[in-house]
Amino acid sequence: MKKHIASLLLLYFALNATAASFPLCMYGVDNPSDVPMLKAAGFTCFQTYRGTADKLIPLAQAAKENDMQVVFYPNKIIGSDTQEAAQDWPILAWYLVDEPDVHKWSRTRVNEAHEKARAAFPNHPTTFVIGQGKTATPYYDLADGLMMDWYPVPHLALTSFGDNVRWAKEGQIAMNAGQHPLWGVVQLFDWKEYKQNRPDNDRIGRFPTQEEIRFMSYDGIVNGATGLFYFVFTTEGKPLPQSKPEYWARMEAVSKELAQLRPVLEEGILTENPVAVSAPMAAQTRLYGKYLYTILINRSDSAVDTPKAFLKWKYKLLFRGKKTAQMPAYSVWVLKSKAKR
Repeated sequence: MKKHIASLLLLYFALNATAASFPLCMYGVDNPSDVPMLKAAGFTCFQTYRGTADKLIPLAQAAKENDMQVVFYPNKIIGSDTQEAAQDWPILAWYLVDEPDVHKWSRTRVNEAHEKARAAFPNHPTTFVIGQGKTATPYYDLADGLMMDWYPVPHLALTSFGDNVRWAKEGQIAMNAGQHPLWGVVQLFDWKEYKQNRPDNDRIGRFPTQEEIRFMSYDGIVNGATGLFYFVFTTEGKPLPQSKPEYWARMEAVSKELAQLRPVLEEGILTENPVAVSAPMAAQTRLYGKYLYTILINRSDSAVDTPKAFLKWKYKLLFRGKKTAQMPAYSVWVLKSKAKR
């Protein structure tokens, strides 16, 4: 079975060698005045839970002015006086429902929401987020794109994010929707701020470190994510840059790095890794222009030996740090090398 899934994934990547876009998006953006800050941090789009026209119109305008896209709920726009004007909003996708697997929506109900949105906005795609990679109800093919959120810090293995992205991609492939976008939603919050279903009421949590945010982002990419969202822009009721500037700095460092890599992620052709790696390491390589860009990650909670070939001078380490004989736990290298003719 594992070999069969691996073959399906290889087939998927072969048939979808070039990505049309790789969105970098922020959840929970409510104020138009915050949009330029997101643009400066490298984001290309944002989501809001606001639903009425008076809230969405200024957000859509701010997105247009900053050459960004938006993810909005369509419910209160469909059939309203704003529906016609909304045809020209910079919609990345209409947001149908938040976690239908958690809220026990049937396939029929999700599909009805999709069809209603597409009937109202024939030129705009739809999406929704599932709360885990494997769902009892197979929702994977019911919108134009799928999102998957999984928030492991600090109570679960950090690699469980990438695992759930991979399972969601396997679900798309199994439902003949492997060509659809899959956007991973990365944790950007402290679990202590949210309801926890713990019988002892022992609330646990902390905000992810910069290294954890970075690792989850790249682990998602290596496991099949074709875009990334971050949940959420606010903490303690205020935007992160105002409430916790030190937390925002962690996010901004990662988003600016990914923004530099976006041309490779969007236009690069997935190809064979120049050096074979085995678990607990994983790698993904793209051909972009005359160069190979290899994302190399250590998916272990301890240091592992670096493949010796990657230590050679021809593999240039981008963005940060230096190459070492061992890769630290949960570390990420982005390596650039000249492609062979």
